[in-house]
Amino acid sequence: MFGGVLAILIAIWVFRTAQKAKTGNTILWTAGAALLFFVVQILFYNLNILIIDGFSADVGGDYDRDLTDIGARKNSGGIQEGFFGSVFGVLFELLPLFMAWLSVAFIRTKYMLKEGLNVQNLTSGITDVFIGIKNSFKTG
Repeated sequence: MFGGVLAILIAIWVFRTAQKAKTGNTILWTAGAALLFFVVQILFYNLNILIIDGFSADVGGDYDRDLTDIGARKNSGGIQEGFFGSVFGVLFELLPLFMAWLSVAFIRTKYMLKEGLNVQNLTSGITDVFIGIKNSFKTG
C-alpha cells in the first residue's frame, strides 16, 4: 500500500518538474517515471526473494516458490531468524521502494533537469509537492 502512495507522489513530483522545466511531453515523462518506478520495485522484490531463497534452510512441504510477498516467505531458520532477521525483513521491504525512488530521481535530475548529481538536486522539488498538495485543500 505504501508503494502505491509513493508511486502517486512520485508521479506528481515528476509531473511538476516536467512542467517547471518545460521539457515538453509532460505526460510521457510522468508515465515513464511511473513505469520505471514499478519495474525497479519489482526487480528488487525479486532480488530480495532470491536472497531469501539462497539463505534459507529446509523450508518444508508447504513452501510455495511462486509467492510474491516477502512476508509469506518467513520460515523457521535461515536469514530471517532472530534480531538480524527482523532487521533484514525491514531492509527487504524498504530497499525496493528506495531504489525505485532513487532511479526516478536519477532520471529526473540527469535527463529532465540536466543538473549534476548530488543529494540536493536528487531531492529538489519534494517539499513543493507537499506544499502544493496542502494548498489544494484550501478554499477561497
